[in-house]
Amino acid sequence: MQTLIELYLKIFHFWMRFPQKIRFLLVGGYNTLFSYVLFALFVHFLGNEYAQFSLLTAYVLSSVNSYLTQKFYVFNTRGAYGQEYVKCCSVWMASYGVNALLLYVLMRLLHVNPYIGQFIAIFCVTVFNYVFLKHFAFHASGLKRIKQLFPRRR
Repeated sequence: MQTLIELYLKIFHFWMRFPQKIRFLLVGGYNTLFSYVLFALFVHFLGNEYAQFSLLTAYVLSSVNSYLTQKFYVFNTRGAYGQEYVKCCSVWMASYGVNALLLYVLMRLLHVNPYIGQFIAIFCVTVFNYVFLKHFAFHASGLKRIKQLFPRRR
């Protein structure tokens, strides 16, 4: 058992040498694949007419997995589990809104099938997620930091 822990720690320390943006893309890729597989399974079993329900269900089910992998393997924060999770969920709700709108436009207006439509939408929300997770959800001053990044113009 001790050697497994030592191996994990060696791999973890090696992993943390990668730049944060690279870790975000790799962990995000895993989380995206996890969420997309859930989405595809729901669409497969429920039908194309339930694509929006499938999207919502996949988002909800994959949120815990995504939060934990982002917390430990990307941003490496300590404590504040409840506060961070709530902030992550607020980022993901906004992300979901953008994603749902894109999926609607792609499917209903451009007649793209839901599998391809969701694949396209994923890329459009990735940058949004990184900025808001880094500077809001996993940042101690959260909202204050976002206001610094996006100041009001008078």
